[in-house]
Amino acid sequence: MNKYTFILLVGLFCCNSCFAQYNKNEVKPKAKKHFNEAVVAMQMGDKEAAIKELNKAIQEDKTYCDAYVLLGDLQNKNGATDEAISTYKKAMAIDSVYCFKRYRTIAEIKSSEKKFDEAIKYYQQYCLFSKVSENEKTEIKRKIESCKFTDEAIKNPVPFHPKPLGSGVNSPLPDYYPYLSVDGENLIFVRLENRNEDFYQSKKINGKWSEAEKMPAPINTNYNEGGITFSPDKNEMYFVRCGDKINGDGSCDIYACYKEGKGWSKPSNQGFNTAGFESMPSFSSDGKTLYFVAANKIGLGGMDIYSTEKTETGWSEPKNLGNAINTSGNEQFPFIHPDNQTLYFVSDGKAGMGRSDIFYSRRLPNGTWSEAVNIGYPINTEGDERGIFITADGSNAIISRDNNGDGNYNLYEFELYGKAQPTRVTYVKGIITDAKTHQPIYADFQLIDLKSGKIITQSASNEADGKYLVCIPSGKDYALNVSNKKYLFYSENFSLKDKIDSIPFEKNVELQAIEVGKSVVLKNIFFETDKFDLKPESKVELKKLYAFLVQNPTVKILIAGHTDNSGNPKHNLELSDNRAKSVYDYLIMNKIDASRLQYKGYGETHPLIANDNPENKAQNRRTEFVITEK
Repeated sequence: MNKYTFILLVGLFCCNSCFAQYNKNEVKPKAKKHFNEAVVAMQMGDKEAAIKELNKAIQEDKTYCDAYVLLGDLQNKNGATDEAISTYKKAMAIDSVYCFKRYRTIAEIKSSEKKFDEAIKYYQQYCLFSKVSENEKTEIKRKIESCKFTDEAIKNPVPFHPKPLGSGVNSPLPDYYPYLSVDGENLIFVRLENRNEDFYQSKKINGKWSEAEKMPAPINTNYNEGGITFSPDKNEMYFVRCGDKINGDGSCDIYACYKEGKGWSKPSNQGFNTAGFESMPSFSSDGKTLYFVAANKIGLGGMDIYSTEKTETGWSEPKNLGNAINTSGNEQFPFIHPDNQTLYFVSDGKAGMGRSDIFYSRRLPNGTWSEAVNIGYPINTEGDERGIFITADGSNAIISRDNNGDGNYNLYEFELYGKAQPTRVTYVKGIITDAKTHQPIYADFQLIDLKSGKIITQSASNEADGKYLVCIPSGKDYALNVSNKKYLFYSENFSLKDKIDSIPFEKNVELQAIEVGKSVVLKNIFFETDKFDLKPESKVELKKLYAFLVQNPTVKILIAGHTDNSGNPKHNLELSDNRAKSVYDYLIMNKIDASRLQYKGYGETHPLIANDNPENKAQNRRTEFVITEK
C-alpha cells in the first residue's frame, strides 16, 4: 500500500464520519442579524468589522455553517491560512456535505504551502462528494498529479542561473515573448505600454544588447502586435495582430510581410485565419511548416497548438498536434527549434509547478510527437510561464519571467541543462553574387541530407543584398546546392556527423554564367577509396546535374575526373577515367543523350592546389563538369 492509497482511505473515513445535517432555516435570528451585518461590512470594504460580526454570529449559534465558511474565506484572503483552515474544519464538522467545497479550498492552501501530502488528501476527499462533476474530477486529478510532480521537482531541481538581458532590453514595462536570430545578433520582443503591445528590436554589440527601438510601421500599429517569427531565409515575417476589425477575421489573426528591398511589404492576413483566435506563430527551419495556437477550431479544449504546411497554392488545412501535446486545458507559446525535431510550449493542462508550465516534446521517426516533458523546477515556477526561446546551438535559452508576481515580465538568459537541449544546430551564411559583375543576385538553395536524400531546408537568398542563411543540424552529412536558371549551379558539402561544436560556417558563393569553358566541381560525388563505384550519397548531386541538363537542353558537357598525387600516376589516370565514366553512365542510364556528354580522366595532372597535406589532397580528388557547348 503506497502513501497515497493510505491517505485516500483516511479521507473516506473522515468524510463518512461527518454527515450531520445543517439547516440554514433553523439558524437563530440574532446570529442571522450579525451575519447580514457582516455582509454589509464586506460590501463597504471593512473586513475587520465583518470578521467581528461573524464571530458574534458564531457565538449566538455554534452550528452556523455559513458564518464559519465566510469567516474562513476572510481569514484566507487576509493570509491567515492556519486560522482559515481551523475555521473551515469547524464548518465541515457540522455538515461536511454542505461545506464540501472547502475541502478543495484547504487542498489549494496546502498546495500553495508546499504541503503536498496534505493537499492530496483533501483533493481526494473533495472528489468523494456526489456534487463534484466528472469534468471537475478530471481537473482535480491533474492537480493531484501536479502536487506529486512538484514535490519531486522541488527535491530534484534542474540547473538554472538566469541573468537579465540588461537595461537596453528590460524596462519598467512588461517585456516578453522573445525572438532571437539564428546568429544570435538580433533580438525582437514584445513590450506592453498603455495596454498596447508593440515589437521592439535590439542588436548585440560587443556582447551587450543595444537600447531597444520600436519597430516601424507597417509592423507596429495602434492595434496589439505580438509573437513574431521568420522564414529560414528571413525574407518572410509572420506575426500576430489583435483587434484589427478592418483587415482581421477574428479577435487575433496571423499576418505575413515579405521582404522588399531593405523594407517590408504591407502585412497580409493569412488564409488559415478564422472568425475565432489564431496566435503565437513559430516557423520551422525547413521553411515548410508554421506552428501556431488556435482556440476556435475543433480541438482537445481551450487553446491548442496546430501546424499548417506551405504548398504551391497557399497554406494547407491546419492539423491539431494531438494529445501528446494538447490537453483539455490551454497550450500556448509554441517554439519549434531550428533542429526541426524539438518543440517547446506552455501548458496549463499537464502536471506542473504552477498555473502554466514550459514543456518540450521530440518528433518521433513516424512524424508524431513524444509525450511532453516538463522542463523542470526552478525554470518553471508557481506562476504563469510565457514561453521560451532556445538558441540554435541548443545550449542557451531566453525566458520571460515575472519575478515579483506583479505582471512586470522581463527577459533573462540562461544555460539550458543537457537533457532539455535540442539537437545542436549550426548555420552557414554568406552572400551570393555574380562571378563576373560581383553584384548580389537572387538564388534558390537547398540543404539536403546526403544519406536520406531528404531536403532539410529549401529557400532563397535575398534579392536586394544576396544574403542567405541556412540552419544545419549536427550529426549528419549535408549537400548545399545553390542555383539560378541563368547560372551554373554550385554545390558544397558539410560533414557534421562527428562535429560536436556549433561553430558557424561562412561561405560566399559566386555563381558563374553558363558559358563555354566554365566548370563546376561536384563536391557531393563520392567513391570508395581507390574505387570508381558511386556511393549512394552521390545520388543527390547526380540528380542535380541531371536536372541542370534537362533544364538546359542545348548545353553539352565534359565530365572530368581528378586524383591527388598519391600512388602510381598510371593507376591514378585510369582510376580518374573510370570515375568520370561512372557519372557519364548514370546520365546515359537516365536518358541524357550521349551526344551531349564526354568524359575524361586527368589523374594527378590538374591539381587545384599543391598536394602538400591531406586537406589539399582531398580537394584535388574531385569530379567536375566543364561546359563544352552552349
